[in-house]
Amino acid sequence: MWARVISALIGAFMLYSALGWIIDPASAAAGLAMTLVEGPGETTLGMNTQIGDFTSFFFTAGIMACIGAYRNEHVWLYGTISLLGSAAVFRTYAGLVHGADFLTAAIVFEVVMSLLLLLSVYKMKSDS
Repeated sequence: MWARVISALIGAFMLYSALGWIIDPASAAAGLAMTLVEGPGETTLGMNTQIGDFTSFFFTAGIMACIGAYRNEHVWLYGTISLLGSAAVFRTYAGLVHGADFLTAAIVFEVVMSLLLLLSVYKMKSDS
């Protein structure tokens, strides 16, 4: 039961983040230590990419975790684990290879959530 609750809570948080990108993208961007890109001159293509990509990231991570929790099927959690885990890896890569500042809080969050979801997968598999 706890595996489903953890998965659902992580999924709900991800969906809440997606909603933030839909309702107030400037605040959602600020929450990730970035500025919403308005682009040079009259174009807002950068903004479109940020809103579209970040909303889809959080929506997909959230919906897959929630489906896994609702159906009690661990296979749905792998998508969320992949998204969060690879985000942590590539944030670290950005710092090591490209000299970007490390957003340590986000990296730790992504690693911890991925580990909790992996524990949930293990528990769901052992219960079935």
